[in-house]
Amino acid sequence: MTNLAPGPGQQLRTRIGFACGLIQVRDDFRQWAGTTPGVFSIVCRMLATSVLLIGVWLSHPVIAFGGAVALRGPLAQTPSSTGNDRRFSEINRLIDSGDLARARILLAEEVAARSETYQTLFLEAKILFREQRYRESMKVLERSLSLNQRDAEVFKLVASNAILLNRTDIAEQALKTAAQLAPNDYLVFFHLGALYYTDSRFPPAQPVLEKSVNLNAEYIPARLFLGLTLEELDQEQSAVDCYLQAIQLAERSEFKGEQPYLYLGRLLYRQSKLDESFLYLQKAAKANPQSCETWCLLARIHGARGRDTEAVAALDQCIQADPKYSEAHYLLSRVYVKQGRTEDAAKELSQFQELKKLEKNLKDPRKNQRATP
Repeated sequence: MTNLAPGPGQQLRTRIGFACGLIQVRDDFRQWAGTTPGVFSIVCRMLATSVLLIGVWLSHPVIAFGGAVALRGPLAQTPSSTGNDRRFSEINRLIDSGDLARARILLAEEVAARSETYQTLFLEAKILFREQRYRESMKVLERSLSLNQRDAEVFKLVASNAILLNRTDIAEQALKTAAQLAPNDYLVFFHLGALYYTDSRFPPAQPVLEKSVNLNAEYIPARLFLGLTLEELDQEQSAVDCYLQAIQLAERSEFKGEQPYLYLGRLLYRQSKLDESFLYLQKAAKANPQSCETWCLLARIHGARGRDTEAVAALDQCIQADPKYSEAHYLLSRVYVKQGRTEDAAKELSQFQELKKLEKNLKDPRKNQRATP
């Protein structure tokens, strides 16, 4: 008997088409209800509830670790079967460099000369992705998948679009398919593990992130995400080792960022190892003087050591970097109370409360770390 069950690619194309339809309904309604925010809010909640039947919508458009963006552009490069074609490689290079107009011209010439293929559709979808036209990019990828379901690069671009369209169900399936087609691609496993982490699915995140690290031991973001996951699984010593390895890699490479130092310093702070934590947090502040989380942790340690002047100086650094960072205002109010500055304390506490109200609907669901005590 013939097996009529759809394959993974066909199932994914069906879900992409359904997702595009839902997004179109949402956008059409937004245009109609733009002047009636109350009604719009109610119906959007109803729509979101119905979407939960087929997948999870996230409120933040990019995968991030501790506030640092892990997905800034599409995962996909030139389709693997066209790697030796100079024409496609040049179009891809232009897309990556941001010269989308020139890329479109060359792509149009290619289609005119050789007709439309899954590779040209892929490149068209990548241009649309760069233009932040994610819904249109997904529609083009649906057409590409109808011609070829064996290229991992197409599924990787599907995942990138799906993440930015708040469709983690599609992103997960696309990344799993890409992993089957490209079992040695460390980035596929990294982003799948990051997706599990941000969805608070820590047990399945661990082996996938370990696979990414094994495939590319030099890739620092995978080690950082693995460390965060191990913390959530109460494997704190393994997390410490992970962060130390990330620091070693960062110090002998061109990695720019405070995360390896910050994450280790934060974990040591939670373990009440304040002196060790302080050393790493100082390095984090040097790596990124704009990191408010770093300055607030430093202020907490200064406060615990009775160094109120240094604590205020650290919090001033944070507020200079981001005046709307609520925790800094709360910590300042506590220091001012200790110093007897009642009016200043009340002012900072009031500002903290106002900022927390604004943050309620802007929380980053991808930062799953337990609250700092």
